[in-house]
Amino acid sequence: MNTHERRRLSALRTDRETVLGAAAALRHDAVQAHYAGVLPRPEYAFGMASILELLALRTADLDPDVRAHVVRIAREMTGDGMDRPTVRRTRRR
Repeated sequence: MNTHERRRLSALRTDRETVLGAAAALRHDAVQAHYAGVLPRPEYAFGMASILELLALRTADLDPDVRAHVVRIAREMTGDGMDRPTVRRTRRR
């Protein structure tokens, strides 16, 4: 396995873990909100989490643009808004 293939597999693994993390966070938040009485029907959140898990399982087969969008949304859901953590961003004033 060459270096390019290792990087590709590592990127796919990272994307998969990001989307699975968003699904887990969505389920957890839905359960917590249901216990608090804020969310009367957590089934909708569970359905969305299931869709995210299906997308995560098929990460390698997704179109690159679709995969990038799904990962971006998953990062926003978990509070990590950075698409590329190696690039440092500063606030404009």
